[in-house]
Amino acid sequence: MAGLFIGSKTKVTRIEEVLVGVFGAFIGGEFVTAMLNSGKQQTEFTTIGLVNAIGGAVALVVLLTVMRRAVGPMQSRKKPPHRVR
Repeated sequence: MAGLFIGSKTKVTRIEEVLVGVFGAFIGGEFVTAMLNSGKQQTEFTTIGLVNAIGGAVALVVLLTVMRRAVGPMQSRKKPPHRVR
């Protein structure tokens, strides 16, 4: 879904964004919520947990986009070695 808003073109890029978003939602929903609740783990659904999960997913997908722009596009195959003549 994030790929539609960001403008991803390839299937691999969209899959990567989904996986990073799921990881960010896990980090935001579990760890950040536990840290804000002074280490108490929530066993039921809370809106704060949902907001933290969405925030974590968005933050990591934005970080992935910034990293892609800094490093450059992902290479789909290996380039042949450069030969010196």
